[in-house]
Amino acid sequence: MYLKISYDEINDFLYVCKEERHYLIFLLAIYTGMRRGEILGLKWNDIDFSKGTIQVNRTLSTIPSVGYIFTTPKTINSIRSIPIPAVVLNELMIHKQQQEEWKELVGDFYLDQDLVICTNNGTAQDPRNVVRVMKRLVKSAGVSNIRFHDIRHTHASILISTGIDIVKISKRLGHANPKITLEFYAHLLPNSDNELADIFHNALKSNWEKSCGQSADKEGN
Repeated sequence: MYLKISYDEINDFLYVCKEERHYLIFLLAIYTGMRRGEILGLKWNDIDFSKGTIQVNRTLSTIPSVGYIFTTPKTINSIRSIPIPAVVLNELMIHKQQQEEWKELVGDFYLDQDLVICTNNGTAQDPRNVVRVMKRLVKSAGVSNIRFHDIRHTHASILISTGIDIVKISKRLGHANPKITLEFYAHLLPNSDNELADIFHNALKSNWEKSCGQSADKEGN
């Protein structure tokens, strides 16, 4: 089960996150529906500022007895391009500028891996730390006890509520196929059963009127 976050809760949560170092992580999650590992695996060469897209090419994964490593997404459809709005592009630009300034300040102590999200010395961000920060921010914002994956589901739910085609949503989320998306979110799709009878009747009526019109023309001739 997952929690659907209301629009007010999204705004309240982002407001509290705004001054946090991890703000961009949560902003990307809300605006793209990306998985936590995908966000933590982003590199700057995955961001196309001219086209306004993010290319998902890798994910930060946990390997038992090894730790965190970057791996390719588990399915071919998880490798995808996600269009993003100007507000997210702007925050990415600000973040990149701040990161460049920090690199200059730290100098050789910075281990540059081209990561968008990283620690103060440039290494991969521990996902567990993101969870700890999120729990603290959720409490500060006074919103529902949301988890990171709830943000992804909320992103999908909002798209469905605005009438976006389920196939397009599936592609954006990186699901293996639209069937998986439908299984998750079928209960959120608008119930059009009551409209089917009218749609059928109108189609039949239109055809009947067309046939009557053609018959009348023949009789007139």
